[in-house]
Amino acid sequence: MKIIAFLLALVTSAAAGLVITASITGVETIRQAASLWLFTKVVSSAGVIISGILVWISTGRSTNEKLVLLSGLFLVALGTASAVWTIHLALVSGHLRDQMFLYGGSLMAQGTASIWTLLIDARLGQGL
Repeated sequence: MKIIAFLLALVTSAAAGLVITASITGVETIRQAASLWLFTKVVSSAGVIISGILVWISTGRSTNEKLVLLSGLFLVALGTASAVWTIHLALVSGHLRDQMFLYGGSLMAQGTASIWTLLIDARLGQGL
């Protein structure tokens, strides 16, 4: 499970880096709502990258389990929110973005794999 979490962390961190790059190169600070949306995308993507770094560190050695658990829960919530937002945009505009479902699904899978890794390590450590 650690290998799956590691590979998903690599994929989602790379995708988050692409989101940051695309957001920063298309800076639009004329409207306040556009600036807020840009800030939200960049901060969320930075959170995904930080969660990926935590997973990378935790696969090699033991780290703060509570921090890894919180980052896993953050990724599951962010993946669910991106799927809901994609459905909302599809209903409003009529354009479905399949890549957002894929990205949201990979975020949820990475968060779930991180949480499962913690559960498996805790079970093996206690001898259950």
